[in-house]
Amino acid sequence: MALARSMGPAAEATLRETLPDIRLHHGEALWVLSELGFRGRRSAATFNEYIKSLRKLGIPFPRGEIGYAGRSMANYSYFHLMELALVLSLRVYHVVPDSLLVKIARHRKLLYRHYETAFHEHSSGLGAPVAFNVTGSSPVRVRGVFLDLRLDFAGGALVSFGPPTLLSPVEAVAAFADSKSIARALLPINLSLLSERVVAASRSAPLIRRGPKSDGVDSDRQGRQAGTRRRARGTRRDRRSRI
Repeated sequence: MALARSMGPAAEATLRETLPDIRLHHGEALWVLSELGFRGRRSAATFNEYIKSLRKLGIPFPRGEIGYAGRSMANYSYFHLMELALVLSLRVYHVVPDSLLVKIARHRKLLYRHYETAFHEHSSGLGAPVAFNVTGSSPVRVRGVFLDLRLDFAGGALVSFGPPTLLSPVEAVAAFADSKSIARALLPINLSLLSERVVAASRSAPLIRRGPKSDGVDSDRQGRQAGTRRRARGTRRDRRSRI
């Protein structure tokens, strides 16, 4: 494999894109995350309950910023959606360990800067495209800013985390190829690709004011409706008997 080479200086002259002003309600944010594939085969109500459980733990809003049982309505920005998308990318058996959530929240300010860099430099600067020439094959092209959380698990426990570091495509490929990386719990994530998908889905999100009702709420409602129907039938029978 030949050394990686830059795809040219043209990307460096590209105007800096403006970070999108995303403000989504809870139901719209759920739609975006579902579109990105994070819901999987779970029901909308079950996925909604999981996202709300993350809010109890300070993801993606700092505790006290949005009252879980309060009346203030959550507005999800680009940074909130990126935090959720990152956390959901780290799920193992459909959940994220609480110890990892604590680390994500603790490094939030640094990660916010990384999310911004991933958006602005998805094809320039640190994320400038490179091509790897492979003998007998077409060149392999890689672009975007990669995120290395530097985390490791051992025996089901988080043993190391951070500081979160951004990598160029060359550095990311080198991390993947490193023989010492085979035992690592998580290799670098293409943060620019995640950013692009979040922005594209957010711009396509339909207007949704409320999230899906929980399974418990739905079952309670169905029980109440069934009871109402039984009482109505009983009332009609009483009327017919009196007639």
